Amino acid sequence: MPHDVEADARAEDASNEPRRLSTATQFMKDEYPTGKSDLMTAFMVRAQLLSAPRGVWAMINLPSWMSLKSFEDLRHDLLQDQRIVSMVHLGRGIFGSDFGTVAFVVDNARPRTARGVYRRLFEQHVDVRSVAAIEALFRDSTYNRYEVSQVDFAAIPGAPIVYWLSEKMRGSFTAGKPLGEVANLRQGLATADNNRFLRQWWEVSGSRTAFASTSREEAAASGARWFPYNKGGEFRKWYGNQEHVVNWENDGAEIRTFGTEDGGRPRSRAQNTDTYFSPSVSWSKVSSGAPAFRAYPSGFIYDVAGTSIFVTTSQERAGLLSFTNSQVAFEQLAAIAPTLNYEVGQVAGLPVADASAEDGVSLAAEAIDVARSDWDSFETSWGFVRNPLVELAERG
Repeated sequence: MPHDVEADARAEDASNEPRRLSTATQFMKDEYPTGKSDLMTAFMVRAQLLSAPRGVWAMINLPSWMSLKSFEDLRHDLLQDQRIVSMVHLGRGIFGSDFGTVAFVVDNARPRTARGVYRRLFEQHVDVRSVAAIEALFRDSTYNRYEVSQVDFAAIPGAPIVYWLSEKMRGSFTAGKPLGEVANLRQGLATADNNRFLRQWWEVSGSRTAFASTSREEAAASGARWFPYNKGGEFRKWYGNQEHVVNWENDGAEIRTFGTEDGGRPRSRAQNTDTYFSPSVSWSKVSSGAPAFRAYPSGFIYDVAGTSIFVTTSQERAGLLSFTNSQVAFEQLAAIAPTLNYEVGQVAGLPVADASAEDGVSLAAEAIDVARSDWDSFETSWGFVRNPLVELAERG
């Protein structure tokens, strides 16, 4: 058979591909450290380097650099050393069913106090519109037009380009204290094998389950194998999502040594154990939409997906819930956590003005009671006593 030179060349190219990619990745890290996360942001850094002082450069990009954590250093540098003169946030549809588009002009000069002009040509980012529809919105000079000093962006955790927030909302990030300074936010247990170590509470022996331990010492002394486990769960505010138990017998001995049977390292991660069994405010790390914060009583171990907030008193917990479940907190969190992953660091950046206001505390306590009553009205709650419909029927 004749020798296939082209096939050899293709094979050589394929074998060299990982090396080329590795070289390109290292080049990006070395030459454009703040723009290394994406080729488009590397070009943003390059554009500044090619611009003369007080020169102007412009670009059309995906909008992801405006908010995602991986571009945070890029945003800080841009906001400190350059000025966004104008920006048109086009949404989806310019290039068909795309991921959205943003066009912007940047002055290669320190921003001082000058305001940039921003246009937001959509209401919901998921909507894909025709080019003609987007053009019509652009030509309406009053539609979603904002003038903002970019100094305000730098004061928000992560420095997101959230030009559409009101001046009061942007100012709230400097007026209040970060939640992380007034409360203890933590991630919990990673079992490495939930199928092995978790059960729903009705699957195991009640005599081997301790529902109300207040400390690790008390849990160990109980001799129980199973303990309530907060692993996040579906959208539910105020109270609930209390279905699982975890094998924490002998202070989690089996979980802690999981993976070491053959001389390896532990696969599990039992972190922040000093907060286990303490009452908390918690939320699901991954959500399909808005986050929902809930009260958990003492007795629970919590998961990496059931991230939790710890304060000292029940009044503080109620006040914290009144704030975190508010529309204000939702808008603030949407600014600093643009994806559906609500990490500890992002929630810790929420600005708290006064979570101890008496009205908020009493309303939150009432909401917790209502949500608890609703949760306990189903047989899937370990607090279930009787069906509320039966009780109503007996009352006549």
